[in-house]
Amino acid sequence: MGEAKRKNQQRKQAAWPEGDRFRGMIDLHMLAPVAAINGARIRELTGDERISADAQISLRAFRAVVDDRAFHVGFCLGNGTEFSAIGVAVIDRLGMEAPGAPLHVVPVVHQDIAWDIVLRHLRSFTGQALLFAFPDSDTYDAGIAETAYSPDVRVFRESGEQLERLTAAKRRQIREKKAAMLDRPPPPLFYPMPGAAQEDAPWIFRLVTPAGKTIRTAVWNGRRNYAHDFPDDIVRWVGGDTIAIVQVDSPVGINRRSSLDLTHKLSNDFDGVIHWARDTETFQSILKSFIRLDLESVSPPDLPENWKPDITILTANGRSD
Repeated sequence: MGEAKRKNQQRKQAAWPEGDRFRGMIDLHMLAPVAAINGARIRELTGDERISADAQISLRAFRAVVDDRAFHVGFCLGNGTEFSAIGVAVIDRLGMEAPGAPLHVVPVVHQDIAWDIVLRHLRSFTGQALLFAFPDSDTYDAGIAETAYSPDVRVFRESGEQLERLTAAKRRQIREKKAAMLDRPPPPLFYPMPGAAQEDAPWIFRLVTPAGKTIRTAVWNGRRNYAHDFPDDIVRWVGGDTIAIVQVDSPVGINRRSSLDLTHKLSNDFDGVIHWARDTETFQSILKSFIRLDLESVSPPDLPENWKPDITILTANGRSD
């Protein structure tokens, strides 16, 4: 490494904000029921006349207070683009609290890391409305159950009363009861949500390379052969003077490919790395590997409006990276 490059890297490292880590308490305040969100309203939103107009509606929707940030968050069954009838109602409820704000959606696919995904986004989200969508009831339970047990979370009724945190014994009892159930309810139908401006929630990680350089790296889902183009502001997720956007063609582990190794290599020449996955399978595999490696999830950096980095788009494949 040249002397000028080494000094420039040292300057950037010294300026890295240590305060963007958050390990404090997350407060979830239940949103009060709204009479207008009822069975008839869900029938209107879904177009499904089979839904009873008198159906009892119970929504998992909250106002989250995290450090100096406040936003609204909901939990439901869904695949990220379509949602259960209750999920449609949750989205409608969030829209009442944050009218006109884009809804950032996080599809949670893997049951074993569901709570990790939820906790990471609660700690780092900087928008106004956040929705976690789970494909089935088991993944849903894995993603929300910890809100009742975790020492990192406090849950409050709409009246302001804090709910008592459940004990480990109670948790074990609930799990045993669930395991003993033979007849699980069939999965619900999923419906598109009309009129909601949906966006993918940012996935941003902080890592320290073997050379001691600290950078942000982000992951973006190309959905199907890069058809899902990345947003114009995605480079602001990672910051830095030089940014690499790398197209990743195959899931982690194919032909010994490692997105972490790739990030380490690119960090020699770039201050931020964005992994643009070819498809959802590749996207999910990168996410799962980064989470299992316990890379820290962080928010985007604070950048001046006139910030203009150098951007390079690269291609990675299963054989070379």
